[in-house]
Amino acid sequence: SFTINTLGGLAANGECKGRDVDPTGQCYLGNDKNLTEDVERREKIIREVLGRIIDDEGSKKPVIDHDESVLKIFMVPEFFMRGPHGAYSTAEMFEGGILLDLADRVRDIVRDPRWSDFLFVFGTVIVARTPDDPRRAWQVENITGHDVVYYNFAPVYKGGPEHNHRYIVAKKYISTVDFLSRTKLPNPADSKLRSYGDIPAPLKALLKSRHTTLIENNTIDIDGLRIGLEICLDHRKGQLWENIQAAEQQDYLVDVQLITSAGMSIEAGPNPVVPGGAVYLSDGGASSAACIRDDNATFDPEKVCRGEVAGRKHVPQGGKGYSPFISMATCIDVEEEKLMKGYYSLFQPQGCANTLKTYGIDVMDEFKVYPPSLEIYPTVELPKNTYETPLPSDSRRAA
Repeated sequence: SFTINTLGGLAANGECKGRDVDPTGQCYLGNDKNLTEDVERREKIIREVLGRIIDDEGSKKPVIDHDESVLKIFMVPEFFMRGPHGAYSTAEMFEGGILLDLADRVRDIVRDPRWSDFLFVFGTVIVARTPDDPRRAWQVENITGHDVVYYNFAPVYKGGPEHNHRYIVAKKYISTVDFLSRTKLPNPADSKLRSYGDIPAPLKALLKSRHTTLIENNTIDIDGLRIGLEICLDHRKGQLWENIQAAEQQDYLVDVQLITSAGMSIEAGPNPVVPGGAVYLSDGGASSAACIRDDNATFDPEKVCRGEVAGRKHVPQGGKGYSPFISMATCIDVEEEKLMKGYYSLFQPQGCANTLKTYGIDVMDEFKVYPPSLEIYPTVELPKNTYETPLPSDSRRAA
């Protein structure tokens, strides 16, 4: 997990100068003068983090399992691409748009054979459009959330060349923390809006032309693994489990469940993984977590990946009959203050120091600036493929 605070800046820390400030004291961060530079800076951050993974592979004592038979999952929190206005425009997703150009560059990055055993979840991208006005939503005066259609989706890529494992997973439910109030972009929660918009037909056609699959049941089949993916509040609402039940395929549990979020926990929603399956969460509150299901009983959403006492952050101690949460293997700080400054908060708790505090070791007061981090979990041996129709290959380990 690339564990970075994506919730925005705080006026109390001096991060909101010249920006609209929410009643909570928060503001959106980024380059509101030049959106092209804004997107390019966020791309540079991803490139820097991936560079740390490459460096680890070439080190004398690597801390990441680089065995080609292990599927490495690189996940970024929700809101990584929220932008300086709280959303980008849907116009940027079509030809000549900065988001479409970014998608092309990301494809080029992950197409390298060195990433063939990686699955990437690049956080989420938030976009908005005003159906009755050609301008960007934050440029239109005196509008409310009812005048805007909002979208929040996660780009998912399998690394390596010569395949079409490219996906978009769209979020369904709007959370009260997804947008800020008293900003130029209306907060849909202030208008009592509860759901994101359906993906419009022109965007569906664009995705199809680019061989990108829109995932509408929260499930992806890749390399012999059935993977479920949810975005934040959708997890609390049980979207993955609901889709499994709606299809009357209760035996269609997933091998791996992935949750990209900003203010969520694994134990807040159902975790419909097979016995021996794994759940991973990357959260924009600068935390991550992982859980292994260790029972062979009929799936019970009140038992799998639950602490004996429900908690949010994020290492509950399972009692008898509960699935265990697993500790990370190691943590690497990404100390790039100049690269992050103005785009992501560096003054809110995050990074390896914050992780150590989660495990009862408090060194937080020794730092003035907190860098984001790569939080690395141990390799998990997944159960053998038991599907009636085997998937194309048989990769049964994940990290």
